[in-house]
Amino acid sequence: IITWAAGTGVGKSSLLRELQHHYIKNTNYNLGIIALEEGINRTKRGILAVEANDRLHLNEVFANYDHEEIKKFYDATLGTGRVYLYDHFGSMEMNDLLNRVRYMVVGLECQIIFIDHLSILVSGMDISDERRAIDRTMTLLRQLTEETGCSIHLVTHLRRLGSDRSHESGVEINLSHLRGSHGTSQISDTVIAMERDTQADDPVEANTVTLRVLKCRYTGDVGVAGTLYYDKSTGRLERVQESF
Repeated sequence: IITWAAGTGVGKSSLLRELQHHYIKNTNYNLGIIALEEGINRTKRGILAVEANDRLHLNEVFANYDHEEIKKFYDATLGTGRVYLYDHFGSMEMNDLLNRVRYMVVGLECQIIFIDHLSILVSGMDISDERRAIDRTMTLLRQLTEETGCSIHLVTHLRRLGSDRSHESGVEINLSHLRGSHGTSQISDTVIAMERDTQADDPVEANTVTLRVLKCRYTGDVGVAGTLYYDKSTGRLERVQESF
């Protein structure tokens, strides 16, 4: 389980699109995508946008491309037959969703699952205590990975800070900031935070994301893992070459 943690609007969905596109283009893995904050059409547009290197999720940009161009982007990504999207129709019942994840892995042979995001997942559970709900959810997801051998990319939100600064203003994130429960950090194999000052006056700073590894069970390595720049002209996240 690889958990991605960030504040609102920092760029988690953009990063997931880049990862999904990378798996499609550079591996033979089947992908299962469960995006609970958006409809499947928005998810599909997002993946096509990475292939097109343009902001196809915007209607006015999408309209500039003819059918043949869109089909070319589709054939290279979604049209490979290796991407499966869960159309949740607004339903987020836990047992139903986990059964569908299991079906994606066992029936559709998906090696990689994306779930965006944990807070919505637990909101539909009949448990008044969010901490208990998150603990239970993480335990069930861990059992699923152990049972099937799949990998899960999981998005989680952060709790509100008591200070006058927020995660949307670039506050350094640590494991205690994960929303709701220590179960998320304890059960995850890897936890990676995304930090960005979305309100910075400098447009370069406002669109630069710092990746920080908070946990890595495999190697134990933690700390800053690089920076990414969001190019508004293409809608892509690009690696920033560090200068030493």
